[in-house]
Amino acid sequence: MDRRDYIMRMIEQLGAMLAALRKRMLGQEVSRAEAADTLREAARLGGLDYDLARAMAPETLLMMVAPGGEVDPGRCWLLAELSYLDGLDADLADDAAEARDSFERAGYLFGLLQPIVGNFLGIPESRERLRDVEERLSRLSRESGHSPGEE
Repeated sequence: MDRRDYIMRMIEQLGAMLAALRKRMLGQEVSRAEAADTLREAARLGGLDYDLARAMAPETLLMMVAPGGEVDPGRCWLLAELSYLDGLDADLADDAAEARDSFERAGYLFGLLQPIVGNFLGIPESRERLRDVEERLSRLSRESGHSPGEE
Protein backbone atom coordinates (compact mmCIF):
# COMPACT_ATOMS: atom_id res chain seq x y z
CA MET A 1 0.00 0.00 0.00
CA ASP A 2 1.31 3.39 -0.92
CA ARG A 3 2.08 5.57 2.12
CA ARG A 4 0.32 8.56 0.56
CA ASP A 5 -2.87 6.52 0.00
CA TYR A 6 -2.77 5.36 3.61
CA ILE A 7 -2.36 8.94 4.86
CA MET A 8 -5.19 10.15 2.61
CA ARG A 9 -7.54 7.44 3.90
CA MET A 10 -6.57 8.22 7.50
CA ILE A 11 -7.33 11.90 6.97
CA GLU A 12 -10.67 11.06 5.38
CA GLN A 13 -11.55 8.84 8.36
CA LEU A 14 -10.53 11.56 10.82
CA GLY A 15 -12.58 14.06 8.81
CA ALA A 16 -15.66 11.84 9.13
CA MET A 17 -15.01 11.34 12.85
CA LEU A 18 -14.71 15.09 13.44
CA ALA A 19 -17.75 15.91 11.27
CA ALA A 20 -19.81 13.53 13.40
CA LEU A 21 -18.46 15.16 16.56
CA ARG A 22 -19.35 18.63 15.24
CA LYS A 23 -22.89 17.48 14.50
CA ARG A 24 -23.23 16.07 18.01
CA MET A 25 -21.82 19.28 19.52
CA LEU A 26 -24.27 21.45 17.63
CA GLY A 27 -27.09 19.15 18.72
CA GLN A 28 -25.82 19.37 22.30
CA GLU A 29 -25.60 15.57 22.34
CA VAL A 30 -22.07 15.35 23.74
CA SER A 31 -20.52 16.37 27.05
CA ARG A 32 -17.45 18.58 27.16
CA ALA A 33 -15.44 15.68 28.59
CA GLU A 34 -16.52 13.35 25.80
CA ALA A 35 -15.76 16.00 23.19
CA ALA A 36 -12.29 16.56 24.66
CA ASP A 37 -11.62 12.82 24.68
CA THR A 38 -12.68 12.53 21.03
CA LEU A 39 -10.47 15.47 20.06
CA ARG A 40 -7.48 13.93 21.86
CA GLU A 41 -8.12 10.57 20.20
CA ALA A 42 -8.35 12.14 16.74
CA ALA A 43 -5.10 14.01 17.38
CA ARG A 44 -3.41 10.82 18.56
CA LEU A 45 -4.59 8.93 15.47
CA GLY A 46 -3.18 11.76 13.35
CA GLY A 47 0.16 11.68 15.14
CA LEU A 48 -0.35 14.92 17.07
CA ASP A 49 -0.28 15.80 20.77
CA TYR A 50 -3.37 17.96 21.15
CA ASP A 51 -2.75 18.91 24.78
CA LEU A 52 0.65 20.27 23.76
CA ALA A 53 -0.87 22.08 20.79
CA ARG A 54 -3.50 23.72 23.02
CA ALA A 55 -0.71 25.20 25.15
CA MET A 56 1.13 26.72 22.18
CA ALA A 57 0.72 30.18 20.73
CA PRO A 58 -0.68 30.06 17.18
CA GLU A 59 2.65 30.96 15.55
CA THR A 60 4.47 28.21 17.49
CA LEU A 61 2.12 25.64 15.97
CA LEU A 62 3.95 26.08 12.69
CA MET A 63 6.59 23.69 14.04
CA MET A 64 3.93 20.98 14.37
CA VAL A 65 2.42 21.42 10.92
CA ALA A 66 5.55 22.23 8.95
CA PRO A 67 8.30 20.15 10.53
CA GLY A 68 10.31 20.17 7.30
CA GLY A 69 9.69 23.85 6.60
CA GLU A 70 6.75 23.31 4.24
CA VAL A 71 3.20 23.09 5.57
CA ASP A 72 1.89 19.53 5.61
CA PRO A 73 -1.74 20.07 4.52
CA GLY A 74 -3.09 17.00 6.31
CA ARG A 75 -1.45 17.79 9.65
CA CYS A 76 -2.34 21.46 9.34
CA TRP A 77 -5.99 20.74 8.51
CA LEU A 78 -6.27 18.23 11.35
CA LEU A 79 -4.85 20.60 13.94
CA ALA A 80 -6.94 23.47 12.58
CA GLU A 81 -10.14 21.41 12.71
CA LEU A 82 -9.31 20.16 16.21
CA SER A 83 -8.79 23.75 17.35
CA TYR A 84 -12.01 24.85 15.64
CA LEU A 85 -14.02 22.10 17.35
CA ASP A 86 -12.39 22.84 20.69
CA GLY A 87 -13.42 26.47 20.24
CA LEU A 88 -16.93 25.49 19.21
CA ASP A 89 -17.26 23.30 22.29
CA ALA A 90 -16.06 26.12 24.55
CA ASP A 91 -18.31 28.63 22.79
CA LEU A 92 -21.37 26.42 23.23
CA ALA A 93 -20.46 26.14 26.93
CA ASP A 94 -20.21 29.97 27.19
CA ASP A 95 -16.47 29.85 27.94
CA ALA A 96 -15.53 32.89 25.88
CA ALA A 97 -11.84 33.00 26.84
CA GLU A 98 -11.20 29.38 25.92
CA ALA A 99 -13.28 29.73 22.75
CA ARG A 100 -11.30 32.79 21.69
CA ASP A 101 -7.94 31.04 22.26
CA SER A 102 -9.02 27.98 20.29
CA PHE A 103 -10.56 29.98 17.44
CA GLU A 104 -7.39 32.09 17.17
CA ARG A 105 -5.31 28.91 16.79
CA ALA A 106 -7.80 27.55 14.26
CA GLY A 107 -7.82 30.80 12.30
CA TYR A 108 -4.04 30.88 12.10
CA LEU A 109 -3.88 27.27 10.92
CA PHE A 110 -6.73 27.56 8.42
CA GLY A 111 -4.97 30.68 7.14
CA LEU A 112 -1.87 28.59 6.41
CA LEU A 113 -4.03 26.39 4.17
CA GLN A 114 -5.34 29.25 2.02
CA PRO A 115 -2.86 28.69 -0.80
CA ILE A 116 -4.26 25.17 -1.19
CA VAL A 117 -7.00 25.38 -3.79
CA GLY A 118 -10.24 23.40 -3.64
CA ASN A 119 -11.38 20.77 -1.19
CA PHE A 120 -8.61 18.74 0.34
CA LEU A 121 -9.83 15.13 0.22
CA GLY A 122 -13.45 16.13 0.62
CA ILE A 123 -12.71 17.84 3.92
CA PRO A 124 -14.53 21.13 4.53
CA GLU A 125 -12.94 24.01 2.66
CA SER A 126 -10.45 25.85 4.82
CA ARG A 127 -11.84 29.14 3.49
CA GLU A 128 -15.31 28.26 4.79
CA ARG A 129 -13.93 27.34 8.20
CA LEU A 130 -11.78 30.46 8.27
CA ARG A 131 -14.86 32.64 7.61
CA ASP A 132 -16.74 30.84 10.38
CA VAL A 133 -13.81 31.27 12.78
CA GLU A 134 -13.54 34.99 11.94
CA GLU A 135 -17.29 35.49 12.48
CA ARG A 136 -17.16 33.69 15.82
CA LEU A 137 -14.12 35.68 16.96
CA SER A 138 -15.82 38.91 15.94
CA ARG A 139 -18.98 37.97 17.87
CA LEU A 140 -16.97 36.98 20.95
CA SER A 141 -15.10 40.28 20.77
CA ARG A 142 -18.32 42.30 20.49
CA GLU A 143 -19.83 40.42 23.43
CA SER A 144 -16.77 40.88 25.64
CA GLY A 145 -15.76 44.35 24.50
CA HIS A 146 -12.32 43.06 23.36
CA SER A 147 -10.68 43.59 20.01
CA PRO A 148 -9.90 40.37 18.11
CA GLY A 149 -6.57 38.97 19.32
CA GLU A 150 -6.67 41.03 22.50
CA GLU A 151 -6.54 39.35 25.90
